[in-house]
Amino acid sequence: MRWRRWTLALIVLLSPVLAAKGYDVGGRIVYEAKGPIGAFKGENTAVSGALTWDPEQQTASGRVCVDLTAWDSGEPLRDKHTRTMFETDVDPEACFELEGVRPGAAADEIVLVGRLSMHGVTLPLEIPGKLVQKANGRLYFAGYFETRITDWGMKRPSMMGFKVRDRVKVWVYGEGVPQ
Repeated sequence: MRWRRWTLALIVLLSPVLAAKGYDVGGRIVYEAKGPIGAFKGENTAVSGALTWDPEQQTASGRVCVDLTAWDSGEPLRDKHTRTMFETDVDPEACFELEGVRPGAAADEIVLVGRLSMHGVTLPLEIPGKLVQKANGRLYFAGYFETRITDWGMKRPSMMGFKVRDRVKVWVYGEGVPQ
């Protein structure tokens, strides 16, 4: 009988730790594209959203958005072309709806599964990467995926009559702060 009381007390004490938790999300997105003169990168730190993560059940859900007007490649004209490509005057953000997670190819990997909406198009997207939870309760995610500009109904930017390649590499770095 005593062990039942102790077990119940332990469950009550640990339930906030084991239960799903909400997180405010920020981060950084980095792209790499190739053009006629070589490769170039840009980054965006205007990332915000919220998610729920349950480490016991390995489930997650939430929404994270990126302000598409905030790309910085170190070259203002390139950034202007990027905003034009995204048509940020009509659709200024891209949002990822996180629907779940699954194990990745390696033991320490996880795959974020969801849908990305951008430029009026919504497509399924999986982002493999690593998720770490620190002792302070914060979550850190680093992942990578590739996509095509034309999959989103966008026109590839051009320089001197030569178009940027269709395939773009994207790195995702996120931080979840407990709510």
